[in-house]
Amino acid sequence: MKLLALKVYFFLATTCPISQQYTAYIQQFTLSAKQKNIEVVLVFPANNSSKKEVRDFLQHYQLTTAVRLDKQYKLSKQLNATVTPEVFLLTEKDEVLYHGAIDNWYYSLGQNRMQITEHYLDDAVTQALNRQSILRPFVQPVGCFIETGKPTP
Repeated sequence: MKLLALKVYFFLATTCPISQQYTAYIQQFTLSAKQKNIEVVLVFPANNSSKKEVRDFLQHYQLTTAVRLDKQYKLSKQLNATVTPEVFLLTEKDEVLYHGAIDNWYYSLGQNRMQITEHYLDDAVTQALNRQSILRPFVQPVGCFIETGKPTP
């Protein structure tokens, strides 16, 4: 049976502390995703991240993942991304299978659990790869708001 071609978009902001906290997980996820035919892209909406800030962020956190600067908020608006970090799992035809929180580490701004007990993205990926229905296609993400009102020049 042919492997599904999946895509994962992580919406991040260089200045968002929660985005920064998830960088180790994102790097680990990216490494395992390559073996599963999953394309991973880090999306930086224009309101928080210049090219230099993104370059510095990637270098500081040693991320080697593909990057997309969403200068005109096209992808943010298309997917209705509202915060960073927020994750989207899509099919090769851009059908959204899951979106929202990566896991249940953060439950409110500035409030996180000591132990992660629910792995929303990992569970959705496993279900998709096993050609099962996604049991939780959306979980409200917690993070820094994406302000899509005015694109930066």
